[in-house]
Amino acid sequence: MNDTLPLVSIITPAYNQASYLDETIQSVLEQDYPCLEYIVLDDGSTDNTREVLGKYTGRIIWETHLNMGEALTVNKGWSMARGEIVAVVNSDDPLLPGAVRAAVAFMQSRPDILVAYPEWEMVGPDSKVVGHARVSAYDYLQMLKYHDCMPGPGAFIRRKSFELTSMRDPEFKYVSDFEYWLRLGLCGEFERIPLRLATWRFHPGATSLSRRGTEMAKEHIRLVEKLYSLPALPSKVRRARPQAFSSAYLHAATLCNGARWAALGHSLRAILCHPPTAFCSRLNRRRWATVLVVMLPDPLGKWGRRLWYANSSASFKARMSLKKHFNGGRM
Repeated sequence: MNDTLPLVSIITPAYNQASYLDETIQSVLEQDYPCLEYIVLDDGSTDNTREVLGKYTGRIIWETHLNMGEALTVNKGWSMARGEIVAVVNSDDPLLPGAVRAAVAFMQSRPDILVAYPEWEMVGPDSKVVGHARVSAYDYLQMLKYHDCMPGPGAFIRRKSFELTSMRDPEFKYVSDFEYWLRLGLCGEFERIPLRLATWRFHPGATSLSRRGTEMAKEHIRLVEKLYSLPALPSKVRRARPQAFSSAYLHAATLCNGARWAALGHSLRAILCHPPTAFCSRLNRRRWATVLVVMLPDPLGKWGRRLWYANSSASFKARMSLKKHFNGGRM
């Protein structure tokens, strides 16, 4: 153990992704960083996740528990972690070589930040790279006003963050990460690492792509409501309330696949909250294209949605748009 380097704890919540878990574990164990603690928590998987984890007994810390959801599983991992710096690596999203060393070096050069998040590569089911994501430079008000979750795969967090605000809120089944970033962002600065260090896997069974619908839409609105229920918000955050709700409602409308009236209701509220935000931002203009497809009546709507998703699978730029709209706001 190198005493001059901080201990880094990597947490992987695993649920029914055994076919990708081996690759992810290897990507962490092969990092060229000597002070690494790796915790994998099986959240009640029904596939052969436990058999995969058993192969690594003695090399990683792993446990299995009854299914309790991603938020509580991540919180359990954070509570177990001993590292000064902590990261969550999803079970199907391998780290790229050198990611931990690069992230630690970046955070040591910026002792003022709480979170550092990198650019990342999109990979397919076969692990081949199908595109690159260049994430936005950090701006809390932009993240809030436009419902634009900037930290994504490969975000690294200082341990002291857990003392500044509570961990992920299990009330949120789908967007607990975004809710956490909005809350933690009130406590200190984040920063983008201008390097590709992580991956996000695009495959039919990806949890983020299967979690669409009115329930997730409601969570996006509820997370903004929760933020604005907090006491003593900075004045600039309070002033951004109309824009924040406008973008949240419009994002919610994009998720209402098969629920046209819900999509229409969310869209109208987006306009009523703050018309300039609803129509003038680039991200929200892209969202309107998705809303129009969502609201088409069947059978035209079914054909249009099928075509939209098919095109999104064929074009990386469109896949990025799909991820923005259907992955809890994350890029």
